[in-house]
Order: sequence, then structure tokens, then C-alpha cells
Amino acid sequence: MEDGFSSYSSLYDTSSLLQFFNDDSASAASSMEVTDRIASLEQRVQMQEDEIQLLKSALADVVRRLNISEEQQAMLSRKGPTKEHANIKLSLKYCV
Repeated sequence: MEDGFSSYSSLYDTSSLLQFFNDDSASAASSMEVTDRIASLEQRVQMQEDEIQLLKSALADVVRRLNISEEQQAMLSRKGPTKEHANIKLSLKYCV
């Protein structure tokens, strides 16, 4: 009777993969392609990290502005109606 693991051994056979990397017939062009792809991916990751930093900065600025706006609204509502508010209401009354 099988131990249950031998049936999976063919799925995880890495000998062919190791042979591919150790094979002398692998061309220098192929290794250059891999090197170029890795460099390209590293560049893309760096660009994405930079973009994430910009997005974080922009989001922080929006949150800061929103907090300022909310604080100003809270201060205006605590003061109650001012003379300026009364003038606006009067002008709106005559516009209608």
C-alpha cells in the first residue's frame, strides 16, 4: 500500500528544472533575456512604490484639508448666525 506521498512525487519533481538551469546548452541570450526581464520588473516595482508614495501624500493632503474644513464648519455653527449670514438671507429673500 502506498504511503500517500509517493503519488505526489511526480508533481514536485524538480530534477528537470534543475537540469534546465545547469544545462550548458542554455544560451547566453536566454540568460540576458532573464536578466533584462528582472531589471524591467525591478524598475516597474520602483515606479509603483514611487506612485504609492505620491498617492499617500495626496491622500494625507486631502484628509488635512477636510479636517480644516470640518473645523471651520464647526466654528461657524457654534458662533450662530452672523451679520454676514443675515445679509445673505436678505439678498436671497429679494431674489426669489
